[in-house]
Amino acid sequence: MKSKFKRIVGILVFTSVMIMPISALAASKSFTFDMTHQLAIGTYTSTKGTVTGTVNMSSWGGEDYFTIHIYKKGLISSTLVDKLQYEKSSSGSPYTDSSSAVTTGESYGYEIWKNQNGLRIKGSGSLSY
Repeated sequence: MKSKFKRIVGILVFTSVMIMPISALAASKSFTFDMTHQLAIGTYTSTKGTVTGTVNMSSWGGEDYFTIHIYKKGLISSTLVDKLQYEKSSSGSPYTDSSSAVTTGESYGYEIWKNQNGLRIKGSGSLSY
């Protein structure tokens, strides 16, 4: 009985150790923004087949809508693959959108885009990829 118990505990410990690096791969990047039209927020290698962007707005700057563009990074150029879209609502922050256009192990650049009305939008957010 003790031998069986030790074996089960050993298997559980081994499994936990093997799974730990996989869970550490899940990544999240925080960012802040204070911008009038376009802002690059980084290039990241996807660890999952989805990316989720969550933002908290402190000022919409006269806007009701903005996007986070997702570009797949190539050797020479980048290709737009999808957009995370955020629209002002009465429910308020946080605003969340996801995309499954990313592939594990590929690098993607992220940029916030809004209309060119000359007014600033401000806030903070995170990308979980």
